[in-house]
Amino acid sequence: MNLDQNQLVSDVMRNSVAGQIEALKSLEARINGSFSAALELLAECRGRAIMFGMKQSGLVGQKIAATLYATGLSTHILNAAETWEDNLSMIGPGDVIIMLSYSGRTEELLRLYPAIRQMGNKVIAITGDPVGPVAEQADIVLDASVVESREDREQAPTTYTTVLLAIGDLLAETLIRRRMFSSPEAQQSDQKMVWVRDVVRRGDLAVVTPDCSLRQVMQTMTSHRTNLCLVMEGDLLCGIITDGDLRRNLAGAESLQGIKARNIMNGTPICVQENISAEEARLLMKEQGIHTLVVKDRDQNVVGLLTIDSV
Repeated sequence: MNLDQNQLVSDVMRNSVAGQIEALKSLEARINGSFSAALELLAECRGRAIMFGMKQSGLVGQKIAATLYATGLSTHILNAAETWEDNLSMIGPGDVIIMLSYSGRTEELLRLYPAIRQMGNKVIAITGDPVGPVAEQADIVLDASVVESREDREQAPTTYTTVLLAIGDLLAETLIRRRMFSSPEAQQSDQKMVWVRDVVRRGDLAVVTPDCSLRQVMQTMTSHRTNLCLVMEGDLLCGIITDGDLRRNLAGAESLQGIKARNIMNGTPICVQENISAEEARLLMKEQGIHTLVVKDRDQNVVGLLTIDSV
């Protein structure tokens, strides 16, 4: 490149940096009660923070999910284009939904609202249009609006993604500090905190496939001396079967022949991440009236079971 081209490139870079700095200054001025409300909702979350986003929002959402995960919050990100109202069974009653939308009008997000509303989950919208349709239906709206040229918006909303990342980071940092202030033990030493990963039972789990017969299910549970077995298809968790499920499903059955694991399993078991505290898991079990949780890692692979006696 010649001298003029080098100067042009340098000017473009400086203008980009200046624009992003200005956008972050504007974000600083917009931090208000909505951000505090979002923080409280995430701090009290007893399920997962489930993120929906498309294109750049979805990609940045992966980074935000990883950052929040590091604070001890269970997180999961879903592609809204591949999610429909009839396959939202992975969302639990304690999950918080986070909608990420640059335009504020993302159709893939809007069509999920009726089902999410019916399930009663709280929704946080982080959007470039705080008065758009995505924001209108949310419980809490975080304003991620930026001033960008039409060309920037169409090619790559770089300033918006910078603001979106900043919002994710500030939520994570404040969440950590809030937990430190509310937990004197955590201030003394992180090692004094008991984590689910430290007490989860990992080995010798009772596992059956969805097509296993009732006899195989009962034999598996008996041989493992347990009242719960996992229904797995490869590495995918399909559901769980407990003694209670057996009793409820078999009480009125005229014949046991032909009954398979998929017919009696609970297809939406409550799961937790291995990086949350054992105390959080205990409170969740108490709240839900259950004695065992399925534990997963950050890649959503099953790593074991946690019983209330362990915490």
